[in-house]
Amino acid sequence: MKEEIRGTLPQQIRRAEAFVVDNLRRGVRLVGLERIEEPEYPVKAVREAIVNAVAHRDYQIHGDEIRLLLFSNRIEFYSPGRLPGHITVDNLVDERFSRNEAIVQVLADMGFIERLGYGIDRMLRLMAEAKLPEPRFEETAAGFRVTLLGHGASLFGFLPGSRRWHQLNLNERQEKALAFLAERDRITNRDYQELCPEVSPRRSGVTWLTWLTKT
Repeated sequence: MKEEIRGTLPQQIRRAEAFVVDNLRRGVRLVGLERIEEPEYPVKAVREAIVNAVAHRDYQIHGDEIRLLLFSNRIEFYSPGRLPGHITVDNLVDERFSRNEAIVQVLADMGFIERLGYGIDRMLRLMAEAKLPEPRFEETAAGFRVTLLGHGASLFGFLPGSRRWHQLNLNERQEKALAFLAERDRITNRDYQELCPEVSPRRSGVTWLTWLTKT
């Protein structure tokens, strides 16, 4: 799937974020017995990467454009123009330098930037909170690339319709059991009863055996 985004910078940011969110896989995990759905990447970290690409690209470079690429295990954000001023890959977390001060200020006034000069710090914090690897920052021959690494194939508990569980044709109770198993490594009949209290003890054994047969 390919989409070209045009319009004002705020429109581009909103549409780019919407494109990523619409195409993110969602997982499910259990906190106690509560089923919590989460996107594969923290949406705020995605937004920071998009805003960073728009705010700091080199607009004097023509014939190139910002590129956002979604892979099965990562998202890459490419922006034309190498790092500005004295900023390097090694010091960009600690140093501050803006190539496009007017654009950065306008985006801050519009609420796209929470705190000037701290977008990289927020990305690092958000990815750490999501228990994901640190973002990868790289200079290319003529640009700068930020890579967010995701859970990939280890994303547990894919929701109905995902590639991992779709072929199993599971019902919601079976998906709950599979998510529990993915997180705890084992599940007992009592665990299953607590997850799905509407199922009778006798029926739960039959359902569980059927699920094991399907996997």
